[in-house]
Amino acid sequence: MKRTIRAAAFCLSLLVGGFYMLFGVAAAPDDPIDALLRLPAPPPPNPLVVRPRNGNGEADLRNPPGDDAPIEDLLAYWAMQQRSIASMAFHPEMSDKVFDRLTAEIEKDPTKLSSLLGSFPMDERSADFIKRMYDGSLDAGMRKTVKEWLVLNSKYFTSELYQRASAVRDTESYLANHDELLQLARIDFDRAKPLIDRLAANGNSKATGILAKWARYINAINTNSTGDIERYRDDLKAIVQDKSQSAAFRDLAMDALVVEKEWPGRDDWYVSLLADETLHDLGGYTGLTTLINVSPADKYIGKMIELLKSNNPAVRSAAIRNLILRIGAERPDVIRALLPWLEDAKWAKDVGGSRQRLVSVLSEVEMPEAVPGLIAILDEKGKVPDYSSMANMAANAANTAANVYRRSATAPLANTVASTIPEREAYVYRSAAVRALAKQADPRAGMPLRRALNDADSYERGEIVRALIKCQGFAIAEQVEALEFAVKTYGDAANVMANAANAVANAANAAANAAAFAANYPLIYPGGDSAGVSLGKPGPMTAAEIKFMLGQQLREDREPSDELATAVVERIGVLDTRDPKMARQMRSVVINWGNAAVNLLFLRDLKENKADADAIVRLLSIRKDLREKQSSDAHDLRTGGPAAIGIASCIFEDANDYLPILDGENQEVKRAFLACSRLVRAPLPVAKVAELTRSPSKPLARAAELYLESEDSPEARAVILGLHPGEMKILGATTAFIPEDAAMGEYELLFNLFTSTGALPSFSLYSDGGADPLTVKEKELTKELREDKDLNGVYAYNKQYVRIYKDKIVLSWDEDESRYRERPLESNEFEAITSYLAANRVDELPPFIQCGGGEGHHGGCLSRELLMLGRSGGRRVYMNGEPAAFFAGLDKIFEDLKRTRGKSKYALARDIPGLELILDDPDLHAETVWKNGPDLRVAVTSRMVRKKVEEEIDRRAEEADAAGTEADAEGEYASPGIKIRAELTSKRLYEGYSWRRIVGTSDAGIVAQPPGVDFIPIRDGHPAQATEQSWKSRFGANEIRVADDALYSIFSGRATKLLAGSFGFPLVTTNGRWIITTPSASEDEGSSVVRINLATRRIFPVNIADYRSPEASAYIPSINKVLLAPARTEYEDYERYEEGYDETEEDDTVEYDHDPDSLWLLDPDSGAVTKTKGEFRPLTQQTFRPLQKAAGVSQYWAAIADRDVNATDVGLYDARTFAFKTVIKVPKIAFNSMSMWVDEAEKKVYFVYRGHLLSLPIGS
Repeated sequence: MKRTIRAAAFCLSLLVGGFYMLFGVAAAPDDPIDALLRLPAPPPPNPLVVRPRNGNGEADLRNPPGDDAPIEDLLAYWAMQQRSIASMAFHPEMSDKVFDRLTAEIEKDPTKLSSLLGSFPMDERSADFIKRMYDGSLDAGMRKTVKEWLVLNSKYFTSELYQRASAVRDTESYLANHDELLQLARIDFDRAKPLIDRLAANGNSKATGILAKWARYINAINTNSTGDIERYRDDLKAIVQDKSQSAAFRDLAMDALVVEKEWPGRDDWYVSLLADETLHDLGGYTGLTTLINVSPADKYIGKMIELLKSNNPAVRSAAIRNLILRIGAERPDVIRALLPWLEDAKWAKDVGGSRQRLVSVLSEVEMPEAVPGLIAILDEKGKVPDYSSMANMAANAANTAANVYRRSATAPLANTVASTIPEREAYVYRSAAVRALAKQADPRAGMPLRRALNDADSYERGEIVRALIKCQGFAIAEQVEALEFAVKTYGDAANVMANAANAVANAANAAANAAAFAANYPLIYPGGDSAGVSLGKPGPMTAAEIKFMLGQQLREDREPSDELATAVVERIGVLDTRDPKMARQMRSVVINWGNAAVNLLFLRDLKENKADADAIVRLLSIRKDLREKQSSDAHDLRTGGPAAIGIASCIFEDANDYLPILDGENQEVKRAFLACSRLVRAPLPVAKVAELTRSPSKPLARAAELYLESEDSPEARAVILGLHPGEMKILGATTAFIPEDAAMGEYELLFNLFTSTGALPSFSLYSDGGADPLTVKEKELTKELREDKDLNGVYAYNKQYVRIYKDKIVLSWDEDESRYRERPLESNEFEAITSYLAANRVDELPPFIQCGGGEGHHGGCLSRELLMLGRSGGRRVYMNGEPAAFFAGLDKIFEDLKRTRGKSKYALARDIPGLELILDDPDLHAETVWKNGPDLRVAVTSRMVRKKVEEEIDRRAEEADAAGTEADAEGEYASPGIKIRAELTSKRLYEGYSWRRIVGTSDAGIVAQPPGVDFIPIRDGHPAQATEQSWKSRFGANEIRVADDALYSIFSGRATKLLAGSFGFPLVTTNGRWIITTPSASEDEGSSVVRINLATRRIFPVNIADYRSPEASAYIPSINKVLLAPARTEYEDYERYEEGYDETEEDDTVEYDHDPDSLWLLDPDSGAVTKTKGEFRPLTQQTFRPLQKAAGVSQYWAAIADRDVNATDVGLYDARTFAFKTVIKVPKIAFNSMSMWVDEAEKKVYFVYRGHLLSLPIGS
């Protein structure tokens, strides 16, 4: 919930004007120079981080860089050229030289492989290189990705590819696993041949038969067998041309034909197909557009434009659809060729929204000859689905379906809803046409747009008014008046932001706050009523409504005309005398306008000492333009006050100005100059600035200090640390140099300022109050260094730490938030680290900023830092994005150091004395614990045994696949390896599991499973096997079990089939009267809880109004109720991925407890269902045993974990009152009731966590 509120706050802050970034909550000071000093300053450029050089920082996909292009351009371009085996798109060929250069970069920095993997050619050379990298030292997550590529594109894992390919089959609509079969045919045709021969028997009656032709066609091309190439090509061409074939079959054949790059007569044959209207729309398949998709962008454009002259409408329509694939601002010839379609809807048949795309692209390119057509289509009507009238029908359908046991009963209803959607008449192209006309900025559109405004939907009116502005549909005086009216209505942007922030801050009362906000700003909301404005009503707009909307659009405009900008500036001049407050508010609107008149306004304000910090930042961000286009106006600043003189030197960036100012007498000029110098990264002499840090003027000294912090050279840092002895101040930029008292600034202006210095602006300029993980860790280490007098310094990088004590050096690394490992570091190992840092001149390294995200994983942009901290202070070297070579080298060093196993330790030990690590074995992974007096037992898994089992299962599955496939009883073919794997996995599920007796902190050997525990279920010869929850299925001497196809009763060693069918886990009431279970769902059936009367074997569905799939969790004898909870499979744990969880590692993360609102109580006798009242979560945790009984009546030991804060409450659960009482709070670790055992006599709780067995004292 907290994250949801934070997300809502962020979104609202962007939506409600202003785009402010917040640092603290203090209002901006009156002194603009002080405000400048509190803004974040851009970091220095890093020559080791070079972004693609096409002007916008992005790779140009249409123009591959040359072989000798800068490596950064090659990396950026080829990272965008990802492909999959199913890709039907054009991919440029990578030259040998580019391949060599990219692979050399990957050799130096293996982390780059993940971004380039999909760009490599699917050939043997690529496979050999990628296999070599796979065999090297990739991390677990990358190894999984790389192996997947190798399985699908190389000879190294053909057994696994064969296993997937052998599952190829026809589906209701197309094919499954066909891409895998085609890859196998390409890589190892002999291995694929038995599968292909089996599919070929289907002929053209099934898609798999056509697929077999495709696979043989691939092999013929690869072996250059001319006769076979022509035979299979002709077969496939015939299928494409056969109008009796299905759309899917014809499309599949067309896909096959494009694998051969060229063949004689191909283009003529393809053009002949364009007249076949049955190929124009294959119901979602690419069809005739396939060849265009896989060809170079320009190859067929000329021919398609030529075909627009055809007298055959079908040919024209097909040519248009192909051209639409290539339409864009970079192809005006294509747009121009299609303009007749704007005015004549019958010129061609519209397939797939092609005409809408034509209109839309004209909002990206100016083309005056398109204006008449855009005006015509503006008022063109057509039929569109009327979804609004379906709301009630859909709601009724959902309500009906909610209580239906079988999904099949709801399917016809859903189909009825989908097929009976009514249509309404609407202006189909109006919105796109309005945007296109705005781009054209042609006065001819003025009157048509005015007419459209009167009958437009409310959501379209703003766009139309914006288009009218661009097309000179409003007089300048009319626009100025409307803008002033809107500003007066809204107030300035800061007031609007303040109201929005208040609404978000009280998110629990969001509706009430929204209503209050709407009342304060009625014109913002459709249907508001102020000054006669009601924007949501249909019909012609009143003059007041148009005026208000015009003002709104002007407030949001970033590119007003020069005439309007000049008029608004003149009006501001008048308001300066008549209404200074309104003048300030008008300035807040025009501050992002780029016109010369606005520049002059703020230059004049600065000269007259009226400019605020935002205005100065604006001027600094356009300093190059001011020097080139308004040099005399900027020079005039030198005749102004101290701030203007200082800022002028930053605008002109003339080094000859710097020393005279620093040597001058005017302290305010110096202060202003230093404030702006840190923002534009002016290179000032460090020694001169250092002198000013000792100035008796504290404001000047502070400005000098902040400049030196942002200068960040070793000399500057020495000065700063000398000013703060014993404070352990940490220097160095993250995404910016952010002062401790950072203030408020407008993000758009700062974005432009950072860009002007060559810095990459970051979303992390939005401060989170120092709560990001890197800042938190810095504070923790600083505190540790202050408190531990034996600790001289720390190196910290990526949760790895080197602590330098007076008498030793210790390496530690975090395994998670709770646990870390630690070992002494030898002198030669420490020297390897320091030598590496010295060789890379780490004291001079600027931050490595490659993306716009924030700290941690914010914005999807991974962040790290190297922190070097000593008693005199420290420095960080920050990075985000892909780790550069320097950080890749650090990764390698620490990876090697961690190969020597360290001793496990827990952060919890610092907070709760008495934490004891009892079992930490490199092979034995603790799963759960049990204790009775001195008898302490722990269930473990042998990692070595499990690894051996998995390897043997893999080998057996591969051997089975190598033997070929056989048809089953239904005549279906499947991989025998899949069957063998499933059988062996089930049979050997618990190999390597055992119970061990623990004596002290040692493993004393294997013991029997404790009584009353089913953690390792028994294995017997019955058709249905026991599970870890079998204790819930027993009554007396009977036990109910499920097999794949039936429900069984086990009694006196005999199994009796009760009911045929597929069922979920069966819970039995202790009186043996009822089984509560969930039949497995099929594609057409829903799953719901049922009651089965054991005496009659009758099934009674349970009606429960819950969209989640519930299942029986526990029987509660005291109230004769069955507790129902959502199936655990419903709880996909997205939080793990936010926290950096690696799915390739063993998952010991404790599950989230169920939401209390999702739990139900079922009366097994009547079938009545009621919501739970009280605490029932401990009961849902019960799996392989019941909760541990405590000494008190009806009391049980339980643990409730709060994974959001990584803590656990251990306490007593009362099964009579359904209440939980905490006995001890365990911070920094999460576990549940099945992971622990309490020894009340010892006053200890034993628990397992990620393979370890630990204990804690719990007090009285």
